[in-house]
Amino acid sequence: MDSHLIESNYDLKVSDMRLLEEHFGTEIYLIEAGAQKYIVKAMPLYFENVENEGFITEYLSGRSHKVARLIKSRDGSYVIRTPKFQFTVQEYIEGKTLPVNSAPKWFLEKSAEFLGKTTRDLQNYGTLSLRFGRDFFAADTAIRKKQQYVSELEQAKESGNRKIAPIWEEQIRHLERISEFKIDTDKLTYANSHGDFPIGQVIVKDYDITVIDWSSACRLPVCLDVITSYVFASPNCGEGAVDAEGLNGYIQAYMRHFPLREYDIKAMPYVLYFWHCVCNYRPDELAGIAENYRPIALLVQKLLNWLYVHVEELSEALEL
Repeated sequence: MDSHLIESNYDLKVSDMRLLEEHFGTEIYLIEAGAQKYIVKAMPLYFENVENEGFITEYLSGRSHKVARLIKSRDGSYVIRTPKFQFTVQEYIEGKTLPVNSAPKWFLEKSAEFLGKTTRDLQNYGTLSLRFGRDFFAADTAIRKKQQYVSELEQAKESGNRKIAPIWEEQIRHLERISEFKIDTDKLTYANSHGDFPIGQVIVKDYDITVIDWSSACRLPVCLDVITSYVFASPNCGEGAVDAEGLNGYIQAYMRHFPLREYDIKAMPYVLYFWHCVCNYRPDELAGIAENYRPIALLVQKLLNWLYVHVEELSEALEL
């Protein structure tokens, strides 16, 4: 990433630029321009609808939500595309992110309320793209994934790579488990939401929070955003076990601003388990995960093993 490319498209004079992190083909930089700081995100061209984040954050900011807004270029665009990649420039938010499963009580309440408020207000934004619909939560989805993993496990064994065989077998066991689930998407509440709300997307400063990275905003079963944000934040979930009492409190804080049905709450553990099984890291990817994503990957593995045994129990313990 070249600072001259930024200066040629934005009214910024870059005095310093450094790479913060790199993952999944995306590079994130911190730049200084005069007395101001900004975040630059360079992404592959196959990332679609990147400009949506600019429109969404502008919309939410205008309704008093604390979000990191994208900066418009000289020609009024939220994204600049080059022949090789695309990039955005966004506000730099002072503060810190909290490690996985380290949220204090006040953070959990604010996180749940923030999510509920934004889900409520995004209902007047317009239609966002649908994720995790009927075809996703179908037995065939799990069965196809299982067949793929069975084939790849055999290939790994034939190539002599037997060290990761237990991990493949564990994933296959989970896929067999979720293929028996009957998730009725017609009964789930689908609404516009953040779409990817773990603790690392929240900047903390002085007992206040700002939410970043709205690139995954979509229309989805909102119960998935609720339980995901709780599981990755609460200290009680650090070993993969989900405490029903804490999750019930989180749900109630969310519902002060956006309603859930009884089915949303009871199906929540099944939706979470299914999603992580299908969208989890592949077994042969685990060794190469970036250091800052490793705590998430390890938590997910513990969570899946706990849900394998306790998913029904957790569902029964959740209340409207």
